[in-house]
Formats: sequence, C-alpha cells, structure tokens
Amino acid sequence: MKTYQKIHLRAFDVRIKDNRTGEEREDVIVLSKPQLQAAQVVGQSSKELIYRAYNRAGYAVLDIGKARKAEAALDLEGLFQGVTGDC
Repeated sequence: MKTYQKIHLRAFDVRIKDNRTGEEREDVIVLSKPQLQAAQVVGQSSKELIYRAYNRAGYAVLDIGKARKAEAALDLEGLFQGVTGDC
C-alpha cells in the first residue's frame, strides 16, 4: 500500500558573507513549516532562526528575502526502500 506524507516548505533567498574569507554570495535555505512553528513557540522569528543557522556555520547574514511556499509529498514506502533496501 502506498503511503504519503505531505510537508509544507518555505524557501528563503539569503545573501551571506563567509566570515573566514570575506566572500559574499547568494544562498537558499529551506525550512519546514513545523520547524518555523517550533521556533515561534520559543519566541524566535523565522529571521532569527535563519541568522542562528548561518552563524553556527560561520556565515554572517546580510539580507533575507521573502519566503516562497511549496508543498512536497513524500512516498514513505519508496523512502524506506531507499534507506534499507527492504520491501
């Protein structure tokens, strides 16, 4: 039987600066809606979550664009087979 899980995604265009080299570049970070909601529960905005993620990786965030929304459907059986080789 085929089973699917829908995931609501948000993609943000981000302009970042590498703190080690000083290089500036464009990047995209994709977060799930539940990740963003969990951040809100602890009082963090989506921008604060993005800043924290990039800061941990050694980047400074220069600009964050507006979120683009998308929905993905995962084939759970296919995902399981890819991980285990079973089924």
